Amino acid sequence: AGRRRGGAGAARTTRIGVGDYGNSNIAEHFQWQMTGDKKALAALYDREIREMVLGEYISTEGSLWIDRVGVPYASLQRARLGGIALTRGNTFPGHVVSWRFAAPATAQSLAILVPNATARSFKVIAYNLETSPVQARMSGWNVDPGVWEVTQGIDTTGSDIADRDLATRQVPFERSAGIDLTFAPRATTVLTFTLRQAGVPYWERPDLGIDPEDILVNGREVLVRVHSVGAVASPATTIVFRDRGGRILATEEVPAMAAPTDLKPKIRDVRMTLPDGATAAGGSVEIDPDHQLTEITRLNDSARVEPAAAPSRMPDPPAHEDTHAL
Repeated sequence: AGRRRGGAGAARTTRIGVGDYGNSNIAEHFQWQMTGDKKALAALYDREIREMVLGEYISTEGSLWIDRVGVPYASLQRARLGGIALTRGNTFPGHVVSWRFAAPATAQSLAILVPNATARSFKVIAYNLETSPVQARMSGWNVDPGVWEVTQGIDTTGSDIADRDLATRQVPFERSAGIDLTFAPRATTVLTFTLRQAGVPYWERPDLGIDPEDILVNGREVLVRVHSVGAVASPATTIVFRDRGGRILATEEVPAMAAPTDLKPKIRDVRMTLPDGATAAGGSVEIDPDHQLTEITRLNDSARVEPAAAPSRMPDPPAHEDTHAL
């Protein structure tokens, strides 16, 4: 996109893109995706580094704002995550995967590229800079749920195609679910992910959730507020209290709950009583411990008891909420 500034004849061409903080540096990224030539990415990152060096003062001591600093990180998200997870002004994440690295490895231990990612297939090219294997957990985000085929191997020719130590497996994979991966030292690992059997769509799933603030403790009594936040009604399930060692101390039923399709909160207050001599300190609460429900995500199914949880009183819900105390 081009625009004119200043007097007659003065013109300035801006880079193609949307938003701030590197979203405009997109031409070289598309060039790499179309050709496979990593020199385009090298030129892109080199320019961004140079721009940041030139703008170091205005991004630190001379910052114009008190709440943010402009850093071009969108292009790195496109390359490492298969899309942009978060940039200023964008309201919906577009990334396909995210990463967590087992210590002592860090995000800088792997050079990662995720070209041409879609909701049903994508590829990961990763070079391990360490002298020992790196363990990482890759979580899915903008991917369709189901059974995925994962092919992994080592690229010894620089072609971005695995030609050694090939292995194939099938795993359940979906939004917020993770896959554990191992990357050989000082080698390029290539993985391909392909959806082979579609699962239940997210918009046809229930979802129950709790937060540490939903747990109140008074002696041996534990009160938990369960929220229904899914797309369809949730069937009856169970909720358990575990001690700090993971042992189940109490179990209760969570009745069937309607979905908030009327945009009003749907909650149930569940009361559990711990055995004599038991303490809630350091414990946790988990919904559906046997994983019988197919939910939108399981990330909100458990929460730890926080010190502030005892003793107190759960605030009364608004009159329009679907609430029943057990």
